[in-house]
This record gives sequence, C-alpha cells and structure tokens, in this order.
Amino acid sequence: MKKSTKLVSAVVVLAVLGGVYVGLNTYVSKEEQTESSSEEENKTKVFSVKTEDIKSLEFIVDKKETTFEKKDDSWVKKDETDFPVNQTTLDSAASAIETVEADRVLENVDNLTEYGLDSPSNTITVDTSDGTTKFNIGDENTSTNQYYITKDDDDSTVYVVAASTVTPFMDSLYDYAQGEDFPTIDSSTVKKVQVSEDKDSYVLEENSDGATWDVSSDGSSDKETADTTAAGNVTSGLGNFAFDQFVDYNAEDLSKYGLDNPYATITVDYQEEVEDTSSDSSESDSTASESDSKDTQGDEADSTDASDDSSSSEDTKTTTVDKQLVIYVGDEAGDGSRYVTVDNKQIYTMSTDTLSAVIDKTPSDLWSLIVNYLSVKNLDQLQVTYGGTTNTVNVSRETTTDDDGNDKETTTYQLDGEDIESTTFTTFYNKLTNMAGQKRLTDTYTPATDPEMTVVFTDSDKNQTTVTFYTYDTNYYAAVVGNKVFLVNKMTVKEMFNAYETMVNGETKTEATATPTAEAK
Repeated sequence: MKKSTKLVSAVVVLAVLGGVYVGLNTYVSKEEQTESSSEEENKTKVFSVKTEDIKSLEFIVDKKETTFEKKDDSWVKKDETDFPVNQTTLDSAASAIETVEADRVLENVDNLTEYGLDSPSNTITVDTSDGTTKFNIGDENTSTNQYYITKDDDDSTVYVVAASTVTPFMDSLYDYAQGEDFPTIDSSTVKKVQVSEDKDSYVLEENSDGATWDVSSDGSSDKETADTTAAGNVTSGLGNFAFDQFVDYNAEDLSKYGLDNPYATITVDYQEEVEDTSSDSSESDSTASESDSKDTQGDEADSTDASDDSSSSEDTKTTTVDKQLVIYVGDEAGDGSRYVTVDNKQIYTMSTDTLSAVIDKTPSDLWSLIVNYLSVKNLDQLQVTYGGTTNTVNVSRETTTDDDGNDKETTTYQLDGEDIESTTFTTFYNKLTNMAGQKRLTDTYTPATDPEMTVVFTDSDKNQTTVTFYTYDTNYYAAVVGNKVFLVNKMTVKEMFNAYETMVNGETKTEATATPTAEAK
C-alpha cells in the first residue's frame, strides 16, 4: 500500500514539474521575442531613401574622392565614363545605405577623437532627388562589429551602426569594376601549346592520331615523343586558367606590369563549337516554294507550318572552328600571382600555382620516359643478345576464314626456329616494351662496361630499332635508344632479364640470383 502511495506521489510530482517546464519554456520564448522586438523598436532611424532616388554616391576610394552617378539607370564613374563599373556592386552599396539605423545614439559628444571622427576614414555623400546627405565614418568597434558615424554637419551626435552599412564603401577601385572572364578553353580541344620564355621554352603539339603528343624546343624542328600524362597536365592546366584580380582596364604603360617584355608568352591553338549561321540558298528556295504552296491549303497547312517552324528551331547546327589565344605573363604581383593580359589592354592577376602547370618547363620535363614501345601486333622479328648468346624470335601470322565467313588471324612465335608458347613470349615482351625510365640523361653518356643485353626490334615494315642495356650504378640500368639514355630502376630490368631466361631456358634463375639486393632496389 505504501509503495502504491509513493508511486502515485511520484507521478503527481513529475506532472507538476512537466507543467512548470512547459510554462517556463513558453515564458522564455515570449521574453526572447519581446526582447528581439524591443531591440528592433530601440533602433534609431538615421536616414532613409529609395534606391531609385539615389542620383550619385561619392566616397573615398584608394585615398581619392570618387563619384559614381546614375546615367540612364546605369552606374558610371563620373570623371571616367569608360571605366567598366560593376553594376551589381554599386547596387549593393546603394542598398546598404538605403536605410541607416543606429543601434545606439551618443549625444552631446565633445571629443570626436575617441571615435576616430576627428579625422574620418571615409566620407559618404549621398545625392538624392530630395537633397544631399553626408556621413563621416570613424573607427570600428571590433568587439561588436559596429562603426561610429556622424551625419551631415552635426558633430555632437555619434551613431553606432552595423558594419554592413559602411563596409561596401571601403574597397579598392577595381573592386567596383566589372572584369571579363578568362576565355573558356576546353582542354580536350587543345591542339598545340607554344610557351616562349627567356630560359625555358617548348612546343607541345598533338599528333594526327589525337592520342599522342610531340614536344620540341621553341624554334627547333627536332621533335620528341611527349609523355601522355605530362601533356595532359599542360592541357588540363590551360582549362583551369582563371583571372584573379582586375588591375587595369586600359593599360597605357605595360612596363608597369612587366608586360612590355613578358616573362612568358603562351600561345594556344584549340577548337571551339559555334552556332552555324550559314544557310544553303537552295534549301531556302525550297522552303519558300513550299510555303507559297501551303498558303493555298487553308488552316491545315498553317498548322503544318507551325510544326515545321518548331522543328526548325530545335535543329540548331554547330560547326567546329579553329581558335588561337595568346596569353602574356608579366611580373610577379607580390601576392603569389603574376600580371597577365590577353589583349595588352586589360590587366589581371593570375595565381602562380595555376600558371606553373604550363610555364617554367623545359622540353625534357615533357619527354616520354617509355624506353621503346612497339605493339606486338606490328612486330616481325626480335633479336636478343644476352650473356654472350644471340637468340631470334620470328613472328608469323596466318589469316583463315571460318564457316560464317569471318576472318581470324592466328599468330605464332618461333625461337631460333622452334615454336614457343605465346604466353611465354608475350610475358617477356610486355616487360620489355612497357618499361619506363625514371629520368633521362641530357649529358653525353659513355658506357663504362659492355652491354648486358642488346635488343633489335624489326617491325612489319622492316624498320629496326636497337635498345641496349648497361649497368649504370647501384640503382639504375642505362637503356640506350639511339641518342636517348633512360635510367631505369634495376629491379625492373632484372625482372625483364628473368622473363627472358624463362622464355629461352624454360626456367627462372635461382632466387638468390633473381632477386635484386636491397642496395639495388
């Protein structure tokens, strides 16, 4: 019985506490709403105007009084009407001053120095259809994110206003300018990139197959195969080019930006899809003739005409056109960027990190590091000299036709006249032709020893290429192809040697011989 009484009492207490909580929560909510409403009511209206009634805004920009005025519903810079004013930015500034409200009003002020108003940081003059109003801007109260201001000639009253009221008038001149976007370049359509610099210059050009690239020194006809990834980094880097800061809309002295003698000049040949505005006269004549005929056929013809018009509007044709863009790169701007221009008039900055994807490279930075690639489909013969012995692999191909009339090609491999398993040969051949160096030597190389392996490729057109492998140091082999010297990781070459011995002897070296030492790795 006592337990039941205690349980009932606990429930009653819980219900009472719940009611108290709900009531208290409701009270606090109402108090917050009242306080918020009170704060709004406590704001003092200092100034109010409709933005469409603002005729001009004058304020200090870069330590100079600057006036933007309305002409035919557009903002212009009064003393420089060609200046490309950013209409959105000026509209935002006008909206910020549309209603000026003070969170606090300090009256009977006799010392403006305390508020930074003895020497205002800025003065905003608003000219409207009803007259002129002036605001002096003092210090910022960083604790509350508010500013002290005075209005017109009343220096005894200081208003405390939100920062959003005055900060739109505290930018540099070109923050109020409308710049252009960097021309859009689809990296997949880039055909040629030429970079001219005092020290590092190169030409990167796509081959007719659309998949490989050649690279050469600027002004040289000697071309090298470019690394596909490195070439892709350049073209995708161009696709990422974008202007940072707008600096000058009509540069008269390019030397101010180092653009009279550019640090680098980038010339890009690319393609662009544009709307085809050309029309076939015979097609137009035919359309006109059909229209004349349909005019005699009543409402049904009119309905057909409407359908045809709709179909015609949907069939917008495009054509591919060749484009060229020249980008001039000037001096460093001091903020991790350089000055750039594409027309020698409008000057912008661009991040040096963005530019580095394209400039400050030598042709050797873009060279392919594939030692020698020849598809097995185009191989006719492979001659290998290794360990003092020369072996020859000949490739034979036979085409047969099945019962359905489909052609089928069968490829066989013979090592010194004896058939060998295709997988045994292709395992070795793939390691040989997919071999990439870690770097290429640019200095003259004179081998200190005899070659460990010499491979002569003969393709289906009877062209021959020789690759010779020399021990270079504890980490690398030197793979020499003509005048090119690739430094290849020793482990990679050893694996290729082992695959060759497996093909020739039918077995691998012992583990001790086959596995490179820790030093060789």
